[in-house]
Amino acid sequence: MTSETITTSGAAFGPDALPYTDLAAPDRPPFEVRDGVVHLRGSVSRSSGSRAYPARAVCPVTGARDMEPMTFGPRGMLYSYSTVHVSSARPTPYTIGYVDFDNGVRVLAVVEAAAEALGCDIPVELRADGDRWFVTPINTQGASA
Repeated sequence: MTSETITTSGAAFGPDALPYTDLAAPDRPPFEVRDGVVHLRGSVSRSSGSRAYPARAVCPVTGARDMEPMTFGPRGMLYSYSTVHVSSARPTPYTIGYVDFDNGVRVLAVVEAAAEALGCDIPVELRADGDRWFVTPINTQGASA
């Protein structure tokens, strides 16, 4: 074996070969509340129409740097969910789920509801508490559960 220094800084590569940050700079919170209604701040590509949350600087489909701000929510459908029982980062149990929002983006979200209120393909709504956002089921009368 020869003794060689392995460069891991990326200095030997051109700028087009280095990883780039595709997420937009987090210069504001990931959601906004307008007239009591919560919306997620994401982005949409002018060229491909691809939508993303959180906001991205680069289109995930084409690589174009043409992303514009777009909001998602407040309502969607719970596509799938799971309850987490073991975590080193936060108290358990808690529930997470994929939500398909009406204007075309699927997001992994915290789901706050009793287990018996959950099921796939149920309507959910964005909520916020302080600096965190989550979804809750909506009953058939339009009020949150």
